[in-house]
Amino acid sequence: MSLPLDPADGGILTANVLEFARLLRRAGLGVGSTQTATFLRAMTLLGLDRRSDVRAAGRAIFIRRGDDRKLYDAAFDLFWRRRGPVSDLSGRLPSISQNRSREYPADPGDPTGSMDAGGEVVPTVLPQASSDREILRRTDFALLTPAESRDAEAMLEALRARLPMRRSRRAVAGPRGHRPAMRAMLRHSLSTGGEALRWRRLRRTARPRPIVLICDISGSMERYSRFMLRFAHALQRSGAPVEVFVFGTRLTRITRQLRVRSPDAALRLVADKVVDWSGGTRIGESLHELNRRWVRRTVRSGAVVLLVSDGWERGDPELLGREMATLRRSCHRLLWIDPLAARPDFEPATVGLRAALPHVDELVPAASVASLEELAARLRSL
Repeated sequence: MSLPLDPADGGILTANVLEFARLLRRAGLGVGSTQTATFLRAMTLLGLDRRSDVRAAGRAIFIRRGDDRKLYDAAFDLFWRRRGPVSDLSGRLPSISQNRSREYPADPGDPTGSMDAGGEVVPTVLPQASSDREILRRTDFALLTPAESRDAEAMLEALRARLPMRRSRRAVAGPRGHRPAMRAMLRHSLSTGGEALRWRRLRRTARPRPIVLICDISGSMERYSRFMLRFAHALQRSGAPVEVFVFGTRLTRITRQLRVRSPDAALRLVADKVVDWSGGTRIGESLHELNRRWVRRTVRSGAVVLLVSDGWERGDPELLGREMATLRRSCHRLLWIDPLAARPDFEPATVGLRAALPHVDELVPAASVASLEELAARLRSL
């Protein structure tokens, strides 16, 4: 549906509604074009004389979860706020600046925002977000502009994961432990005439669990896969023993390419190696190749497996279910990471996801920098 932008035909109102919807999206609310058009029609019918009616209409249209109400109210108050003693919203809509840098004021501490040359209010950033950076952290990757995508990539580059740990078979001598360190005490007694003057015990050490990340790079995952690969690169820099595979219609191992220090250079090497970018999806066949060829070499006992996909499958779902069961038996934990699961109206409706869910330890939503940061922090407890 096309919306009028001519000021003579309600364009000022339309432009402000579009800008308000964009602010809600950047704050993390799932606002689509249909909701935006519905809100515009509601404002046209209700008029602007009663602020409470406009607020209630927006709540009914934009809010899908109870947690969204506080965020919406803050956005409404800041974007459609009044100036002076005026009791309605007429004539007080913030004008749409042609300069994108004026979209948010230079002084984020000003609770009333900034005024343009005509004395009209320019919308400000939400207090919950506290900054453009915080809003960007929580924005879905699919909604980012090219400039915002570069900023999000820089945030992922700085990410450091808390690695999952496991007890090693090796033991070291120390003052505490579960059994006597006889060799260490005898060796030390050689310098004291055979007298064991220091009591030593053996304790088990801990080392990082292997992490295996398997990323879907098919056409339906195009908006998310490159961010997931930067996440994989960040995991490697954290010191974890990481193996990385990508798949569309075939499985490709890219662990060596991601070992390059620069993430941009690493992704260029990956692009040169992978031949099935943005194509179809055959998850079952790709996992069959992983289980047949790579599972003993890379998915060692005790590994945490992160499978990133939206679940769209063009192959046999029964094959996918069998291969998922095989993979689950070979690893410590199996997590399915679905970017679409972060949406409020998400349901596991795809054939591939329904076939995989019985064999998955956890379904994890991950569609923003903040969600990947949370996942990186949670790895320690897996």
